[in-house]
Amino acid sequence: MPAPRPAAPPRLRMMSPLALDEHPTHHVRDHLLTLGAMVLFCAIVVLLSH
Repeated sequence: MPAPRPAAPPRLRMMSPLALDEHPTHHVRDHLLTLGAMVLFCAIVVLLSH
């Protein structure tokens, strides 16, 4: 007798929930990078507008 088949299709990896807690966040470093990117962007915009 063959083994019973599962009723649902197999779960794909993209359908599983994201494990966001696996990678720790560095709040200060993230804020400094964001601030640096904003300053660089504003400096480029100012330089190109002249």
